[in-house]
Amino acid sequence: MAVTIKDIATALRISPSTVSRALNDHPNISEETKKQVAAKAKEMKYQANFIAAGLRTKRSNSIGILVPHITSSFFASAIDGIQKIVSDHGYYSIICQSNEDYHNEIDQIRSLLSCKVEGIILSIASDTKVFEHLETLEAYDTPFVFFDRIAPGFDTPTVEANDFAGGFQAVEHLIKRGRKRIAHLGGPGLLGISKSRYEGYLEALRTYDYEVNEDFVVFTDPDEKHDAIIEKMFEDPKNMPDALFTFSDELAVESILKLKRMGYNIPRDVSVVGFGNSNLCEIVEPNLTSVTHEPIKMGEAAAELLFKVIQNRHIPPHQKNQKFDSRVIIRDSSR
Repeated sequence: MAVTIKDIATALRISPSTVSRALNDHPNISEETKKQVAAKAKEMKYQANFIAAGLRTKRSNSIGILVPHITSSFFASAIDGIQKIVSDHGYYSIICQSNEDYHNEIDQIRSLLSCKVEGIILSIASDTKVFEHLETLEAYDTPFVFFDRIAPGFDTPTVEANDFAGGFQAVEHLIKRGRKRIAHLGGPGLLGISKSRYEGYLEALRTYDYEVNEDFVVFTDPDEKHDAIIEKMFEDPKNMPDALFTFSDELAVESILKLKRMGYNIPRDVSVVGFGNSNLCEIVEPNLTSVTHEPIKMGEAAAELLFKVIQNRHIPPHQKNQKFDSRVIIRDSSR
């Protein structure tokens, strides 16, 4: 059975109200009593009831984190950064995932609102096309910050990577390695970060006077298998790409494995560059060249912005919408 404030009071032979005030650092309680109560609470493994406390104070001391996939290396690292800042502020996190599903995203936001979170860090699902559910957050006066994936039309702080620059740098790297026919396996066509990475890809080709071959560009759903797409793109050895830039590391690894099964050597026949610099890069053979953009620091920045909004602190214009630089981490898949 869970230890209560009354149990601690009985053990110390003081009133429950004194224990409660001591645990909440009330100024009318002596430092000696506070130390005794804290020591006894630790000894008895007491845990505060945050829900009950929130009902009393009308504050939950919690923030919500809603991302497409908790298992994604990028989002897992970002959550580490977010939780560090959350803990530093004396709050705790409620972590949810939409599984890239619009309706699930709505349900998760409703759940977070029912928990009376004081703010939300949000990365939208790939199939989210309308945003009325986010207007609900504004109606409930719940602060939120967009992270990585941004919905248009909201005057709220954002933290994102410079995906356009990342796409440009990835393709520029392949061009400087002598590749002539560079394909792009993109993400969902309507997703903002997918568009930005594709636009960076196009700009690099144009900058270096490369022809844009529409047959070498395919937009995909990251949750689907892509064997047939890859096989079609590389079925003709005389007219196939000699390099592939993908929306994500997951797509890049899937492509490498499929191309190897088709008998191609990576990178002799096809150079491959991913996006995200996840743990997969060091596992696949050959190791994957990838674009990185500091997910832990991005998570920390998003959390700091959210707490500034929660605390009604001024956010300078140059801090309200933050973009993190990208860079290419070169490994064997494109050497």
